[in-house]
Amino acid sequence: MNQTLYLNAPGVRRVNLDGPALRIQSRGEADRFLPLARIGRIVSRGRIQWSTAALLHCLQAGIAVTFLDRDGRLLGMGFGAWPRDSRLSELLDHFFTLDDGPRRLVDWFRGLGRARLLRLLRHHRIETEDLRIRTVRRTLRRAWAERFPGLGPDPVSRIKPLAAAQAAEILASYRINPALLEPGHDWAGLIWYLTCLLEWELWDLALAGRFAAGPAYRERVTAYQRHSGHLERRTRAVIGQLWRWLESSGSYLP
Repeated sequence: MNQTLYLNAPGVRRVNLDGPALRIQSRGEADRFLPLARIGRIVSRGRIQWSTAALLHCLQAGIAVTFLDRDGRLLGMGFGAWPRDSRLSELLDHFFTLDDGPRRLVDWFRGLGRARLLRLLRHHRIETEDLRIRTVRRTLRRAWAERFPGLGPDPVSRIKPLAAAQAAEILASYRINPALLEPGHDWAGLIWYLTCLLEWELWDLALAGRFAAGPAYRERVTAYQRHSGHLERRTRAVIGQLWRWLESSGSYLP
């Protein structure tokens, strides 16, 4: 399994390309050399200087690079234009040729998200005024604060960008058209929809006390990596459901 590379400023200063490897230059430390073939995804936090060659080779290798600001908020992602030769990418591409294709796909994600949210609320015996997302989030934050006083704001909003980075890596492994991963007209992007579903998985772990980490970024990364295998299985299960749903709608294919 390829590793996740977390780069944090101001410790890490610059990323260069050195043959088939990335050269990581850090303050007060010897340079590190990481072969691209061993990297699954990269999360770059803060002001780190990337050489054009290093970034281009990551994209050519199909490695998704996620950029976060100093506080760990998502700034953007980079994807390579890898070959679009998978069956799943073909199904999605054809689905977007339908007039109502994007709407039906969004409705599918909303239905699955609602089901998972209801399961979360039942599992943790939490009642909410209504099921509007803002209301639900306020309710979950109150539940978190009551169960884990002194640990600060909810951990999910701080860890969610890391889930988006993992979702990008997993989708890349399915060789899906990169244009479908990002926002478009009436479409927020596959990464966004998958990350929204993962939010309820993250809340399930948090309310069970498995994300009871402090606000420091390194603590967040450690807490997330501890459960990354579980979250990957959940993500791939959703993609499998999506694939089967698209196949069952195969009558629209030429």
